[in-house]
Amino acid sequence: MAVPVDGLLNLPLISLAAFGVVLVLAFRRSTSATVFRLAALFLAAWALVATTVLAWVIAKRGWPGIASLSRSPTLLFAPAARDLWLWGAAGAFVVFALAFLLSQAVDRGLLRVLRPTELDWPTGLAPPATPTSLLRFPSDRLDAFSFTLAERSRRFGVRRRDVILVSDALLARLSATEWEAVVAHEVGHIRGLDGRYLTFFRTLARMMRWDPVLAFLADSLTRREEFRADLEAVALTGRPRALARALYKVSAAPKAGRLGLAGLLGVGGRRGRRQAVERIRRLVELAETGRFPEENGG
Repeated sequence: MAVPVDGLLNLPLISLAAFGVVLVLAFRRSTSATVFRLAALFLAAWALVATTVLAWVIAKRGWPGIASLSRSPTLLFAPAARDLWLWGAAGAFVVFALAFLLSQAVDRGLLRVLRPTELDWPTGLAPPATPTSLLRFPSDRLDAFSFTLAERSRRFGVRRRDVILVSDALLARLSATEWEAVVAHEVGHIRGLDGRYLTFFRTLARMMRWDPVLAFLADSLTRREEFRADLEAVALTGRPRALARALYKVSAAPKAGRLGLAGLLGVGGRRGRRQAVERIRRLVELAETGRFPEENGG
């Protein structure tokens, strides 16, 4: 029995929706880096669909295109829309490239503006296997954050260098164990390649503000990776309460998130503080399991 053409046109939509449902289930139950990479792949696929929809709307002259696509979304996957997919792919590539270049430019600009200096690595914490710079910068803002720079290499062409930035004010407020827990949290981001993918997708979401789904996906990825980096820090230090205390000090600071950077709170402002409360609760619950007897409250 022949499959109707209209039925075949539904397959891309069904496949994308099924991928999204499976990903959501795995996303809630797993902290695996593989799930994060799959989520990033889904976000990229959605961005491609979004740019193609934009091309459709422009080609159909605005509201008539929106109305026709609302009545029958499968029109987007009909053979007649092939050229629009080419334009959408070209647009997505340009947006991806600009998002990457912009995120790199912002990170390099931070190093120029902040003028950070080298900082000794915590003695109780092993440094990451990849080239990583631990730097401090003068600021009255309590925060720490990390990102990844793509740099030229004579041998391989391009190499990755991870950067962890910590403010002087945060260093002055934290105890030795709290400071070690904060660095371990940023190492958790580095291990998860957050500086490579998450920073890029947050920039992409800002560039495509007209797509609320993309913004929601980027925000969900950010929230998940903050929880995962907390778990990485606990695994590295064995001190969940130390990280909980550090998070409390940062979230209680009056200037937390003032610069709009995705630092230790993940996002700034009230939303970052609300998420910090949930993260602190989870860390305290971990501490009360009795699995970390070496934590002495120092």
